[in-house]
Amino acid sequence: MASTKATAAPSAVAKETLAYCTSCKIDLAHLIVSMKGDKIAKVECKTCKKTHGYKAPKGVTEVAPKKKRASKKNEDGSPSATTIEAEWEKLMSAHREAPFKGYTMKSKFILGDKIKHPTFGEGIVGKLIYPNKLEVIFRTDIKVLIHGGA
Repeated sequence: MASTKATAAPSAVAKETLAYCTSCKIDLAHLIVSMKGDKIAKVECKTCKKTHGYKAPKGVTEVAPKKKRASKKNEDGSPSATTIEAEWEKLMSAHREAPFKGYTMKSKFILGDKIKHPTFGEGIVGKLIYPNKLEVIFRTDIKVLIHGGA
């Protein structure tokens, strides 16, 4: 399996990307620290805070360009909390009959499951990320969580 470096715009420094953490030994969210031309050179793991050379996530051979979302942005470029909250309320009302499941990393979740997280509160699974991650929409933020561990 041939691996190529991810490409991003030069203004991508300080943006978030998915990368293989050489310290944690899994794919995690990282902040881009430096670029070499239009390729990501160094990243900082948001979990362990270590800086290392960029390594593509396991199983990824080429990074597709991100689709742009039609959502409101704050002045700093981050999604607006009111937009996230509106989406959260819409999804929660659409799944109001579903029970909440307690979050643990070992539990398996599917799209639309309602989660009660000990730190972030009530959320709903908005996206499944292969093989063991999911994007959960909480009232004020969107988090990528691990699930389905052994």
